[in-house]
Amino acid sequence: MKSSLHDHKWPWLAALALAGASAPVASQGPNGEIEEPRWLRFRVTEASLGVFAEGNHEENTYRASGTTATYDRIFVGPLVGVKSSGSFYHPNLLRYDLHVDGSYGWGQQETKSGVSVERREMQYLGLFMGNATMFGNKPFATSVFGNYDHTHRDYDFFSRVTVDSWRYGARSGYSEGPVPVSVSYLHRDEDISGLATPSVAKEDSFVLNAMNQRDAGASTFNYTFDQYSRTDLDRVGEGADHTLALSDSENFGSYKQHRLQTSASYTRRESDILPSDQFNAQANLSSEYRHNLNSYFDANYDHYRQSAFSSDSVGLQAQLSHRLYESLTTTLMADGSDYEASDGVFDGYTRRYGGGLGLNYTKRLGRSSRLNIGNSVHVDHIEQNNLSTVRNERHTFNLAGLDSFFLDQINVTEATIVVTDVNDNLPGYVRGVDYEIGHDGPRTLIQRLSGSRIPAGATVLVDYESVPTPAGSYESLTEAFHVRLDLWDNLWSLYGRLTLFRNNAEERLRIQQVASYAVGTEVAWHGLRAGAEYEIYDSTLSSYNSARLFQSVNFKLDSMSSLGLHFSETWTEYVDANRSEENYRFIARYSIVFSSRFSANVEGGVAFRRGAFVEQDLATLRPGIEWRAGKTSVKAGYDFEYELLQSREERVRQMFFVRARRMF
Repeated sequence: MKSSLHDHKWPWLAALALAGASAPVASQGPNGEIEEPRWLRFRVTEASLGVFAEGNHEENTYRASGTTATYDRIFVGPLVGVKSSGSFYHPNLLRYDLHVDGSYGWGQQETKSGVSVERREMQYLGLFMGNATMFGNKPFATSVFGNYDHTHRDYDFFSRVTVDSWRYGARSGYSEGPVPVSVSYLHRDEDISGLATPSVAKEDSFVLNAMNQRDAGASTFNYTFDQYSRTDLDRVGEGADHTLALSDSENFGSYKQHRLQTSASYTRRESDILPSDQFNAQANLSSEYRHNLNSYFDANYDHYRQSAFSSDSVGLQAQLSHRLYESLTTTLMADGSDYEASDGVFDGYTRRYGGGLGLNYTKRLGRSSRLNIGNSVHVDHIEQNNLSTVRNERHTFNLAGLDSFFLDQINVTEATIVVTDVNDNLPGYVRGVDYEIGHDGPRTLIQRLSGSRIPAGATVLVDYESVPTPAGSYESLTEAFHVRLDLWDNLWSLYGRLTLFRNNAEERLRIQQVASYAVGTEVAWHGLRAGAEYEIYDSTLSSYNSARLFQSVNFKLDSMSSLGLHFSETWTEYVDANRSEENYRFIARYSIVFSSRFSANVEGGVAFRRGAFVEQDLATLRPGIEWRAGKTSVKAGYDFEYELLQSREERVRQMFFVRARRMF
């Protein structure tokens, strides 16, 4: 008897189904029904049809040359939305989900900057998400996914860009046994369009992870391979990173009162521009001897090499804390560090050891008020011989006030400054687009611009060259004092801070003496928050005074509408340089529901910065409406952005979208 090809398919399908399900016929559907084996299941849970349109207009005017660059884009097409799920043969063998919400239509874009470049094409804009899982109820479950998204990204309130991203990948492993293992692969393409900050990024990453969990702790091994390329404002950065990481945590003692955490990692960056190697290790031990007595020990090591530059850093720290009653905590500290570096010609170092004492007192005043007072004193001996080359100096932009920081070294060569994200990805951020550079005496100031691609409050790494100071040693005393009084369940708060840094360094070492004072107050009542702070920073190298106000109020106007108003004002005076800076910002948000069918919202704001280092004007307006009637909906929005930088470059960006759909 002749057997058909169809007959031969069933045995291996049955074997796969048995591997994927302990009882193939026992799987339940979304409504609780028993699902029998079936070649293909396809359920549509949501469907819609409609139309989508989107447009952009950007215009940059360079006042010095009188030239203008423009970018225009328009798209229109039918809108299709489908949410579905299903399985192949049996859900325990292969289950999948699909979500499509986008438009395939006609698009045109044109860029004019001396010459005109025009492109017309059919394209897809919107959302696509798909994933499939094989053997989902087994320890060797494997999944694959792919998604595309056309959306917008806000760098801050005054800067929004259009982002098209495509991702796909897979994940598998074995989740049982003493050491579960997982492997994953991810490919990512990202395209940010427009005139101001166009960029294209491609990335492929592979991750292997193994973990052992036990009652008293856990151990983890991780290997990551990451290959990337990024084109940003006509600058290209390419490389491949290999990272090996080990970590372990362990609780021990008669009642697990000791916790030891250790980690080590090695990263090899392969790049035609700046290849590098970095190894770091860390260990910390925390112990609780009694309910009011505990200690903390930390040790870390870091080695970094990039071309001719290399550095080694070792740090040790120990703390013993005692809590007297419930209000007073005393902390005894001892620490030391050794930083050694070489640029291939000269060697440098910074060696420090010292110790100190800290006190913190918290007292309840009645049922609704609280007083907190703290003071710490630290004494150090420091030996230093600075290099001219600085790599990976870590800084964080302060969310409140100046939104800036000073570099650690003085007399910096401005042209050598490179600012990157915390992962040191190249190309770095761009001066005049993301940040500006200023000087206050021999110190160098990095200021984040509004609309920057650097996130507010972000940590960055900075490379630069400076004129080194001579070798020498000195002793220093650092004291920090704070007091805060919170009254009537934080209705009104008063606070003050004092920081002193005193040393006996010779004048030729250019080590600053610092006295910093700050006083402030805050009010919080229902939807109202307001505050004021004044800071005096008195230094032998550079001094400034800063005042900051903020006001924020959120109204529930009625059951159908709300209003939010947010103000901030900052004034900074650089005393020695005889320069000043002013920064004003106002943002408003309003939303209203006219009826069960119609709602609207609008947000907008203005910001002004005036100073010797940067002048910037910003304005944003974003209205939107939404109308619904049964299964039909219409949503539309408009975005207007304006920027004037240094009175020399004017940028205008406008965007709109209209989305109308009918659900089925």
